[in-house]
Amino acid sequence: RLDKCGYHYTPRQYFEDNPWLRDNDNGCYSVASLQNIGKKQRCNGNAPIIRTPDTISERYVDGAYARSSSHLEWLRANYGDEAAERIRAMYRLGATRDGRVVFWQIDTEGRVRTGKVMAYDATTGRRLKTEGSCDWVHSILRRQGILDEGWELRQCLYGEHLLAERKDAVVAVVESYKTAHVGAIVMPEMVWTATDSLTGLTAERLRALTGRRVVLFPDEGKGYEQWSERIASIAAEVGFTYRVSSIMEGAVY
Repeated sequence: RLDKCGYHYTPRQYFEDNPWLRDNDNGCYSVASLQNIGKKQRCNGNAPIIRTPDTISERYVDGAYARSSSHLEWLRANYGDEAAERIRAMYRLGATRDGRVVFWQIDTEGRVRTGKVMAYDATTGRRLKTEGSCDWVHSILRRQGILDEGWELRQCLYGEHLLAERKDAVVAVVESYKTAHVGAIVMPEMVWTATDSLTGLTAERLRALTGRRVVLFPDEGKGYEQWSERIASIAAEVGFTYRVSSIMEGAVY
C-alpha cells in the first residue's frame, strides 16, 4: 500500500481503468457533480446518460473457486480450517493455477466488476512483490482478447455483495482485502468491506452504504489522518452515519 510499500496508483493508470471519467474526443461530455458520479452528462443540457457498469462473467468466479491459494493456506494456519472456509465462501475467494489468490469485487446486485490477483507468502501472510505477483482479471481478459478495448472498469467495495444479506449489521470499511478477512473472523458481528487502496475511499466506491451505520478502520500512519479528513463530506453526500476507529494503529496480524 502507498503508506508502507511506496506503491502508487498513478492518475494515468486510474484513467486507463476508468476511461468514462475522461472527456470524449469532441469534448461534449464532462464529469458530472459528485451526486451524479458514475454518470456522463451532455454539455448541451440533455438528460444525463446513466451508465450500467461493465461486468465479468460469473463463470470465472466459479472456475477459480475450486483452487486453493497461499493466502487461504495462511488463513487456515492462523485461524483454523473452519474460519478459513467460512471466509472463502463469504467472499467467494478464488485462486490461479500457481496459487495466487483472486479477490472478486461483486456488487450488491451480484454483478462481478473485476477480480484482483495477488501473490502471498503462505507462511508469513505477507504480499509478494515480485514481477507479475499482482494483476487484474479484467486486464488479463483484455490481453487474451476476451474483453474488448471498450470495456470499462468501475470498482465497487470489496465485500459489497454481503451488504444485502445483512441489512441491519454495522459495516466495517478497511483498506486491504486481507484486513477485511481477519476482521470478519475476529469480529463477525460486522460486515467487513475493503476499499482496495488508501485513495479508494470515495463517494462512488461507498455509494452502497446509504442508510447504513459505518465504522472506518484506516491503516496506521497516513491512513487515519487522510480518511478522517475525507469521510465527513462523503458520508453527507452518500447518506450514512460513521465513526473512525484508531484500533489499527500499531496492529500486527
